[in-house]
Amino acid sequence: MSRNNKRRNHTNGQRVSKLEKIAILVIIVIAAWAVYSLSQPVQSQNVTSSSIDFTLPEVGSNGLNGQSVSLSSFRGKVVLLEFMEPWCPHCQNMAPILDNLYKQYGSNVVFISVAGPWQGATSQDTAKFVRDYSSNWIYVYDSSGTVFSKYGINSTPTFFIIGKDGSVYSSYQGEQPINTLANDLTKTTG
Repeated sequence: MSRNNKRRNHTNGQRVSKLEKIAILVIIVIAAWAVYSLSQPVQSQNVTSSSIDFTLPEVGSNGLNGQSVSLSSFRGKVVLLEFMEPWCPHCQNMAPILDNLYKQYGSNVVFISVAGPWQGATSQDTAKFVRDYSSNWIYVYDSSGTVFSKYGINSTPTFFIIGKDGSVYSSYQGEQPINTLANDLTKTTG
């Protein structure tokens, strides 16, 4: 093999190596952007202060309890609103975090979990979730998925922090660190 051929082969090897490095860099940038995006509040475009009200049946540890809950009845208070499914592993992971937040903020913040009917989930499944996680806040059941649709929910859990004036302060999709929700609750109640 001549010297020129050796140089070309070596140079081509470096180009491949450079291309691989560029590809790896692009993948790292995309992954970092995805992690950053998932950690940021979700700006919900279809939820406005006039469209967020609902009235749904309340679920206790034994099932539907004959009571109804209207979001508008909590105007003047901060509300942490969770959309969840009892079978959702991420909702199950968030239950202890929400319990800690409830213990810390429950006297100043109303906690409401809206359970949906997806994948056959029933109000009895929600009642079992309440029992299994010893949840002490309000659970309601959206049997038709209407409220889920109204809020544009496409994954669970999804959280909305609603200010005293009834407007959405922030929203998040997916599991969240306790500090993320706690910081927003502190700012909203302050």
